[in-house]
Amino acid sequence: MRSQTRRTFYPAHPFKTVDKGDVFSILAALLIVSVLALVFRPPVAEAGQEIPEIPTPTPPVTVLPTETPAAPLEPQRLSYATRVWDYPCCHLPDNLTLYGGSDPPWTGTQKVIAFAYIEEGRGGITEAFHVPYAVWRLNCSVSSTIRPEAAHFRMALVELESGTIVEGADLHYPGSIVKNVEKGGKDFYLIVSVDEVDSYRITLETLPEYFSVPLG
Repeated sequence: MRSQTRRTFYPAHPFKTVDKGDVFSILAALLIVSVLALVFRPPVAEAGQEIPEIPTPTPPVTVLPTETPAAPLEPQRLSYATRVWDYPCCHLPDNLTLYGGSDPPWTGTQKVIAFAYIEEGRGGITEAFHVPYAVWRLNCSVSSTIRPEAAHFRMALVELESGTIVEGADLHYPGSIVKNVEKGGKDFYLIVSVDEVDSYRITLETLPEYFSVPLG
């Protein structure tokens, strides 16, 4: 027998030619896509590069205003009375040295507040005045230039209601004397006697801790 050789046949496809215009269109499209990919590609962070830390804003500190204490009024000037016969005591005692010399000064750094004063060159009896502070003092200063060796100043603080002498001072020669008083909320008056004195001044003073809480 005659041997047969098997052959495989593939269907033939017709060959189609491509237009040059289509080739250029395809290349242009690919080029546009490549350019867009490069433009919109996110930047690649460098290795080890630290991202700067954005500081947290600090809220402003609100400073509250401090309360300023009210300034005391100007010291009231005391005057001599014209009618004193209805006062319970009108004469100085013979011995004012029983009330001692000048009292020790107040300690601490608080500012002394003057609330009243009398300044004169002659003796007399003052009008009644009210002191609403639990602790206060009489700060007395005496000036004499004509005959300082003969200067003599005498003073008594009297409670108006009872006529009791609360404090007294007896000062020879020019100088100063301080008398502390621990009695307030009452009416008082002063009896003053001077010899060979040009002028004197008695200042009534207290401390802020008593000034801010008057007794009435």
